[in-house]
This record gives sequence, structure tokens and C-alpha cells, in this order.
Amino acid sequence: MRDLIKKLLHIDDTPERTALAYSIGIFLGFSPFLGFHTLAGVATAFLFKLNRLAILLGVWSNTPWWIVPYYTIATWVGMWVIGFRIDRLTLKEIFQLGMDRGFISSDFWSQIASQWGLLLSFGIGSLILAIFLALAAYPLSLKWIKFYRSYKK
Repeated sequence: MRDLIKKLLHIDDTPERTALAYSIGIFLGFSPFLGFHTLAGVATAFLFKLNRLAILLGVWSNTPWWIVPYYTIATWVGMWVIGFRIDRLTLKEIFQLGMDRGFISSDFWSQIASQWGLLLSFGIGSLILAIFLALAAYPLSLKWIKFYRSYKK
């Protein structure tokens, strides 16, 4: 990761475009489209002629250590926004099904899919937080890139 950051800081693109690409990567990395983050990042970079490294660095900011806490918080935010409530017993049954049959089993995902409000909460909450993180990432990364480049001169 450190090598990628060093490469990012030595890109010949303007700091604004680099920061934009990075913030778009942050948005995609924390979006609700699990499993498609990298593909979406590369496609966006090619489509809008943005720096692939900057976008991928943003996309890969959502590491495995962050996925569970982030999407849990995002789902709670979504539940709050749409006013969805789920009782503890149903949530416990779904979790137990995942523990018994595996979290990638079709039974587990069928049970999750039957809770449309939970899926909607997941999507809306992670979309809201992804937008917030991307909007925060742009000015912070722009300032950091400009500082680093002026420091190196």
C-alpha cells in the first residue's frame, strides 16, 4: 500500500484530477456494489480517462478489516433513514442460519432477500456513507497531494 501511495504522489496528472480520481475510487470502494468495486473502478477510469492508480487506491481503501463494521453501520444508517425496523428474534434466526449453513449458502441469502427492508437499508445507508466519504476525501487528498508536491520541490 505504501508503494502505491508513493506512486500516486508522483503521477504527472494535476493534483485536482488525481484527488478527483481518488475520491471517485473512495465512493466506489464504499458503495453497496460488493464484489464489483475493482471492476467499477477500472471501468470508470477508462470511461472518464482518469488515473487508474488513483481510483484503485481509493477503491482498495475499503479493506477486509473495514467491510463488516462499515456495512453494519451503513445498514443502521439506512434503517434510520427509511424507518425500517427488524425484531431481534428475526435477526438472530438469520444469523444462526448463516452460522449453521454458511454465510454464502443459498438458504442464508434467501432469508436475507425476504427482508427487503434490510436490503434497502443496506443499499441506501452505504450509498449515503459512500457519498459522504467521497466528498470528504476530495479536499483532504487534494490538500495532501499539493503539500507533498510542494514539499518535494
